[in-house]
Amino acid sequence: MLKQYRMYLHNRLIGKEAQQDIEGEWTQIKDTIIESANEVFQTQTTSNRNEWWDESCNLIMSQKNEARKKYLYVKTRATCEIYEVKRAEVNRVCKEKKKEFG
Repeated sequence: MLKQYRMYLHNRLIGKEAQQDIEGEWTQIKDTIIESANEVFQTQTTSNRNEWWDESCNLIMSQKNEARKKYLYVKTRATCEIYEVKRAEVNRVCKEKKKEFG
């Protein structure tokens, strides 16, 4: 596979004309390298690992983050309790979503 890439890249670079400025030369070389890699190596598409994550998770997480910011700004027992409740709620909701998803 590496030999095939090197040969493909070499053949593509030999066929290119020299540019007048260094920026044009570099852009041409960079584009040739990327095109050669895309041709020879097949890329795998990555699947979203967090398919269970939805808008409700996002909303509850932002509420927890706001509670944490308030707690860090004003460290009182009340803000700590609010933050702990939100944190437990986020953990519960996300755990349920993961379990439902599979």
